[in-house]
Amino acid sequence: MNPTELNRQLENLIRIGTIAVVDHAAHKLKVQSGELHTNWLDWPAEIGRNYKRWRPLRLHTQVIISCPAGDPAQAMIIGMLYSNDLTPPSSDPDIDLIAFDDGSFIEHHHSNKTLKFHSAGDFTITAAGNINITAQGNSLLKGARVDIN
Repeated sequence: MNPTELNRQLENLIRIGTIAVVDHAAHKLKVQSGELHTNWLDWPAEIGRNYKRWRPLRLHTQVIISCPAGDPAQAMIIGMLYSNDLTPPSSDPDIDLIAFDDGSFIEHHHSNKTLKFHSAGDFTITAAGNINITAQGNSLLKGARVDIN
């Protein structure tokens, strides 16, 4: 094998780039890494035994792409990274946090054993069955108006 081609393949095995184009409807995106502009790539998915998560991706998110055999035509996103443009929402090692751009968040604090849900707007809970709320301590329901039916 030609050393130049071998070097190109090795350089392309793992690359860092940013999301350059997003097609939410088709679940595809393109990445720019240096001078490389990928073709449409499959959307990285979070799929478990009992769930599928939809996570709309945003432009300029820093990603890690892998190119099997060093071929960018076969590229796939294998990870995402924080960057100066998209920083982590916390640095507290005791907190697991999902923070939304509008100020809404879900936060679990391991040491305090607390779970917080905060909505920047309306908060709706629905159930096809019963809703049970049980507290070992006090319960407080507070609002400008509270209707119980």
